[in-house]
Amino acid sequence: MELSRKRRMLDWSEFRTVRTQGRSAAGRFLVIGKLEGEATLDRQFGLITSKKAGKAVTRNLLRRRFREIIRKHGDNLHQNVMLVTIARWRASQATFQQLEADWIKTAKRLKIWHEQPIDPS
Repeated sequence: MELSRKRRMLDWSEFRTVRTQGRSAAGRFLVIGKLEGEATLDRQFGLITSKKAGKAVTRNLLRRRFREIIRKHGDNLHQNVMLVTIARWRASQATFQQLEADWIKTAKRLKIWHEQPIDPS
């Protein structure tokens, strides 16, 4: 799945809407917030990495890792959903495989995960 710029949430009001009106689940390294039925596209994604996660280099690394996880597994998610992934302070100590496993586990807990990718047609 391509994670183009138009699929990314950029406006703070979109993040706030997901956090206030949606549901969230916490994993060991991250928190995922979801809001179904509000996305203007079939899926929209947002990333939050606060200074608690580390310095700028570390936060950028976490964002690159989360974007890759979303690119890799985005087709396994429900349609018409807005997701916000928030890095916890422990995320900077995790490997890519640990982040990926925690992201999938948390997505399954939110019931937005399908084992087989959804056919777009």
